Amino acid sequence: MSQVHQSKCRLGILLSGRGSNFTAIQTAIEQGRLPNAEIAIVISNHADAVGLTIAQEKGIPTTVFEKSRFESRVAFDQAVTDALKAHRADIIVLAGYDRIISAPLLEAYPGRIINIHPSLLPAYGGKGMLGIKVHQAVVANRELESGCSVHLVTNIVDGGTVLGQSRVPVLENDTPETLAARILEQEHQLYPQVIREFIDTHIAHTVLN
Repeated sequence: MSQVHQSKCRLGILLSGRGSNFTAIQTAIEQGRLPNAEIAIVISNHADAVGLTIAQEKGIPTTVFEKSRFESRVAFDQAVTDALKAHRADIIVLAGYDRIISAPLLEAYPGRIINIHPSLLPAYGGKGMLGIKVHQAVVANRELESGCSVHLVTNIVDGGTVLGQSRVPVLENDTPETLAARILEQEHQLYPQVIREFIDTHIAHTVLN
């Protein structure tokens, strides 16, 4: 990765759907709550992802890579990596991305890929624990507390270092859907905050002036 001197860290956003966390990050940038970052590109694996439309409306470059065009996960992630490098992304932010990251991307951005997960990791993490499935399990097990976690992405699904968490009580009458909605509100607050701290602590000395 090119060590370009610049005033802001360039974020490469990967998303698969509505892009609500991407929108929260972009809003934080626009409002000055995330002053050390800018979004370089938004990439999706679904052409109909709402997040792509939002990015395009804001003038942010977008690219789509659909898995049917690639012979393997490695080939797919190599194409994604090439696009991120072409747009000089410094760190990669997963914002509702439904694919497991493989070697090309992990090796190109070691320690620089972050994700947000809708539970208090390490609880309710790992392969298959996505979206509403997490909240269904939390409610079924009558947990008293849940939340969200921002963590580094490694070759172990949801196994990277946790960078920040927000805790949310599980109410007696909660359904998976009501719990998910309250946790999502916390995700939108936590993710920009952790990104700002992560850039200041881990990234600024190598890529920023």
